[in-house]
Amino acid sequence: MKKQGVLFGAAALLLLAGCSQKVEGPKSTAKSSSTSQQVKTSKKAKKTTTSSAKKVSRKQVTQTSSSDKAVWSSAKSQALKSYMANFSQSMNQQYADYQPGNETHFFGLNYPSYFKEDKLAVDDQHVTADWSADGTGSSDYNVVGIYSDSAAAHDMSAHLYLFTIHDGQPVVLITEQNQGMPDGLVHFKETANTDLKQNFTQIVGGGSATTANTTKTPSSTANYQVPSELVGTWYGYSEYSKQPEQIDTLEIAGNKLTLNGETTELHQDSERTSQERELLSGKGDPNQIDKNKMDNWGVIKEFDVEGRHWLNVRGWYQSAGDGSYYGVKSRNIDGETMPVLTIAGGAGMWPSQHLYPTKAAALSMKDTKFDDEHNQE
Repeated sequence: MKKQGVLFGAAALLLLAGCSQKVEGPKSTAKSSSTSQQVKTSKKAKKTTTSSAKKVSRKQVTQTSSSDKAVWSSAKSQALKSYMANFSQSMNQQYADYQPGNETHFFGLNYPSYFKEDKLAVDDQHVTADWSADGTGSSDYNVVGIYSDSAAAHDMSAHLYLFTIHDGQPVVLITEQNQGMPDGLVHFKETANTDLKQNFTQIVGGGSATTANTTKTPSSTANYQVPSELVGTWYGYSEYSKQPEQIDTLEIAGNKLTLNGETTELHQDSERTSQERELLSGKGDPNQIDKNKMDNWGVIKEFDVEGRHWLNVRGWYQSAGDGSYYGVKSRNIDGETMPVLTIAGGAGMWPSQHLYPTKAAALSMKDTKFDDEHNQE
């Protein structure tokens, strides 16, 4: 096959904390020289006492400042727990809270102890995170709350929320990553749920959370739109294709993927009904499966890894397996820069096909592997 490579303080504050030295003035005498010595000693004692007082004052101010930095408390933790109970009801999901001594089992990872592994990324950038009881700490993200529905989901669509303090500001992170990524990191991003963000901010500020809207309206098909870089008509060579010249045609628009005339509608996990969630957990009646959804619907997740935005698509009733990944990257093809859509699958996100904006490019590059991708040998 042809191969085409692609190039890819901390200032410390020193507290001068010293114990105050108790200085007593000398006894008065009748001698003139003794009186003179007393005056000198008295001045020295006054200077020493003043210096000591300054040291104590500085230490007290430092202690007060450290206390003022705390932004989280047990009362705020309880307020968040109450809010998340309501949020669970509104989302038709069962969230539980986790902390040291009561850890998650989120796809085999135990939080908060997993923070010590230093394998987290936010917006595709490696970051540090750790549990913090008061919201302070030296990590990029100081985690004050962990919530997940993984214990109740029983499928591959669980969510993990980290309620954090980042640069002094409240930030809610989310991941739905259910397998290892090529870079070995667990990828988070800030939640797009405005209700979560606003209420966490209110709680951190000492206010009360508002009641989440418990009337959940299923999203319509128009509510989800594929990422703009995926939109268009793509062509890819496949030795297994039954199409002319063995060129597959993939059309992407709105919430639809159409491959060689067969369409898959893309929907969000939030559109699943409680009955469908029971089916995914193995508790429901298989006779209640909607055949149209089984054949034509896919559930989506989006995430960033190694500088590329990916769309993961799995079957609507799929409870195991990795699904298909779609990601676009600009590449230099024979001196011309063009977008290339990669379809990948498996635990390693191994590329299975590359698609191009033109049939000519697809035929020209039909045997190409790119060195910056994790090809399965």
